[in-house]
Amino acid sequence: MLIMTRAHKIIFVILLLLMASSLQARRTELILQKAADDRYVPAIPVYQINQYNYIAVKDVLDAYKISAFLNPAVRKSVFRLGRLKFKVTAYNHHIMVEDKTFQMSHTVIFFDGETYLPMDDFVAILKQVGLVSGVTLLSGTDTADLMVQKTEKHPELSPFDIVSASIEERQNGTVIRIRTANRYDAKSVKAWINREEWLYVTLPGATVNKPLLDKTKVPKKGTIRTVTADQLNGTSQLTFRLRGTVEGVDVLHRDSPPEILLTIRRPYTIDQSHYLDQERAKWKLDKIVLDAGHGGHDPGARGNGAKEKDIVLDVVKRLGKLIETRTDIEVVYTRKTDVFIPLWERTKIANEAKGKVFLSVHVNANKNRRASGFETYLLRPGKTDAAVAVAEMENAVIKLEKSSNQYSKLNAEQLILATMAQSTFVQQSETLADLIQSEFDKKLVGQNRGVKQAGFVVLIGASMPNVLIELGFISNKNDAKRLKQAAYRQKAAEAIFKALMKYKTRHEKLLAP
Repeated sequence: MLIMTRAHKIIFVILLLLMASSLQARRTELILQKAADDRYVPAIPVYQINQYNYIAVKDVLDAYKISAFLNPAVRKSVFRLGRLKFKVTAYNHHIMVEDKTFQMSHTVIFFDGETYLPMDDFVAILKQVGLVSGVTLLSGTDTADLMVQKTEKHPELSPFDIVSASIEERQNGTVIRIRTANRYDAKSVKAWINREEWLYVTLPGATVNKPLLDKTKVPKKGTIRTVTADQLNGTSQLTFRLRGTVEGVDVLHRDSPPEILLTIRRPYTIDQSHYLDQERAKWKLDKIVLDAGHGGHDPGARGNGAKEKDIVLDVVKRLGKLIETRTDIEVVYTRKTDVFIPLWERTKIANEAKGKVFLSVHVNANKNRRASGFETYLLRPGKTDAAVAVAEMENAVIKLEKSSNQYSKLNAEQLILATMAQSTFVQQSETLADLIQSEFDKKLVGQNRGVKQAGFVVLIGASMPNVLIELGFISNKNDAKRLKQAAYRQKAAEAIFKALMKYKTRHEKLLAP
């Protein structure tokens, strides 16, 4: 019973549209039926472009009552239908739905500021991804178009099929509007560009008002130089002499008002300075991720009445306060309290926050109680036994995590691949590490153990310059005594802050125009 009711509705709509067919204002519309609830989407107008059915992205968005992200510079539209994200780019045969690419037989067209989708191809994709279950094409008369025709001069009373032309210069190209009589079937119109200088438009079976077309108003310094109309037996031809370089021409037919639209695409130039500014902004040091090692049920290194997790959290909070109060740099903390954060989640936090620098702060320990001093590490396979030992100690936290499956394949080969993936940031990381060690040498007490390299899991995957800092040896009586002093921890925070500011100055100087 429900199916019959829908069928009757569609038939009733068709009959209403056919009642006014004598006025010749023909219109084709696409009606989609949603697969989720069998409801119908409001009618979407269908246009003929280059003799193929197209629908406008704007009309699709209006029908579904949704909005889109539009990027005019690259003529890209991004929108969601249901739970699926669609990416559409003009002059492209492909559409992205989520992470899957669909190839279409016809290209997406950008015309007169609007993006048009090849109807059959797009509908087939909607069916394939499960958004549409039924499709209906309606052809009839649009009431609003009829009202316009009643109030304006009827072109069909003219003895000519090609009545007039007008030219509009747009930012992305030139639009030519050729007004036709209603009786003229414009589907056979052909348009092409010859030697980048001449645009020819042939209109088979048409008569042209040559005197009026030859006097078409041409905008000064636009794409069109001159317009000429010719009657060649049963075919009319319009010739447009062009100025400058053009990409191509597209043809669209409209029924109401009856006209042929041509758009001449100019190569769009990209303002390189604008994009350079964008790239500089991407690399500007405006966000720093601070990671206090260990935490919660993982105390880290212990010795001389102190715990690593407490010392490093205090230093990180002091450093964060310095950055937040003295600069406009945003600070992101992997933890601000005594909680346990898995190693993999720390770099995940940094990447999702789109940080520009990742600092992981730790305190060292060694069986040799005489070992003392501060050092900074880069992510690379360790070259010395001492560096490997430090990495093994810091990586031992994995055993305290509830699930360590994600680390099961972390062997020497995987570590090499991880360091290769971060090769983009090696130079910046080395510069930052050198600066930190230099400032530590000025402010802290103890041996400067330099910049080293080792395979720290906490640094793997950080898509930004990153270092791991060891403030001192908690296992050494003198180091531990200093690290337990608030004034000394403040000095450590100030040293790192000063190194960051020097790094920022050097880094952004390289980005300056």
